[in-house]
Amino acid sequence: MEKNKTGKYLKYAFGEIVLVVIGILIALQINNWNENRLSRIKSDEFHERLAEELESMIERTNSDQKRAEQLVEYLRKSVAILESGTPSASTKDTLDFTLQNFFQFVRINGELKTIKEMESTGQLGLIYNKDLKKEIFDYLAYLEAISKVYDQLANKVNNTEMIDKYVTIKIKANSLDNQLEYNFQELSNDRNLINVLSRYGYYWQTKQSFSSILSKLSTELRENILKELDH
Repeated sequence: MEKNKTGKYLKYAFGEIVLVVIGILIALQINNWNENRLSRIKSDEFHERLAEELESMIERTNSDQKRAEQLVEYLRKSVAILESGTPSASTKDTLDFTLQNFFQFVRINGELKTIKEMESTGQLGLIYNKDLKKEIFDYLAYLEAISKVYDQLANKVNNTEMIDKYVTIKIKANSLDNQLEYNFQELSNDRNLINVLSRYGYYWQTKQSFSSILSKLSTELRENILKELDH
């Protein structure tokens, strides 16, 4: 009789243990499922932010490309005007525009803020697609290289010392339509000034080329990130 009671007790105890273990396993499974769901949500948020950041980069590089193309053409025309040694009313606007804008070479940020945040918080693993992750870091390597080139060019181009001795800007009150005053013949006789302007045309052409490439790479990367979001 006692043996039967003991056997029943053991069976009951064993059943209780099994139920507890099953309960723990279910709880762990639910917890893992919930963590995976939250990680996927966070991953999607990072991918969306990357896509938005790249969209801004595309807009920026397209604008830079157009601006650089404009400066290349104005510098080319201005060099030809100065080399001709003959000023005219029709060429003054071209020369004025060049002298006011040739040095406005804007640098570019060599990183993506979203990736920098993911690195600092140890969340790069939320980019699950290994091929996409490689593409992102290849892109960042190119972006950083372009940023360094732009820094070097900006240090050369963003310098007005060579024209400061020739050009005076007449500021108009409450207006951005300022006027330049200079002696054309003095500019035309300065061979070094003409050579530097022609070289700056090449620098702006470099920016035009890099902006085009960076816009293309940014577009391709953004499209691949959006594809990953659709999965």
